Amino acid sequence: MRIRIALTTAIAVIAGMTTGIFTLSISHQPASAQAAAHRPTHTGGTATPSHTTPAHTALAHTALSAFAIPKPFASTTSTTSPPTASIATTTPTTNTPPPPPVPVTDATSVDTADWVCIRVHESGDQYNSPGAPSGAYGILISTWREFGYSGWPYEAPASVQDRVALELYARYGWAPWSSRFACGL
Repeated sequence: MRIRIALTTAIAVIAGMTTGIFTLSISHQPASAQAAAHRPTHTGGTATPSHTTPAHTALAHTALSAFAIPKPFASTTSTTSPPTASIATTTPTTNTPPPPPVPVTDATSVDTADWVCIRVHESGDQYNSPGAPSGAYGILISTWREFGYSGWPYEAPASVQDRVALELYARYGWAPWSSRFACGL
């Protein structure tokens, strides 16, 4: 007897859920589809309603309210559209590693051990060394003038002396510096 009651209850719950799901699916259709679903159909001159009774609908909404999908906001009296939430879409990014740094070489930077050795042997690593040849790299005044500079190399800022030294290296390699032998270059 208990099994029969349990089966009957289970069948009733399943039937109620099916009706509720059907009712919920109709309630979430567009307005034109809802109107068509609730419009009575005419068969042989008699009107037959095509929807469930209000009691069934209320019972289904109560039983399945936990599963209900909220209806979107629709305003019939407003002339402006309601604010809509936008879903942020992101373009998938690839995690590409940053480009490798430019290698520091004697041709690209004066911050190498070779250049330090040249500066130490030419001027004691002093950019304002007034001896002739002068400056940190012991640049001859004639070479300085060839690059279009006036005054003495030691009077120029360190960045200018570095630029001239790199240009000399680009043209002639280590040949302009006699100290290259002491540095093993």
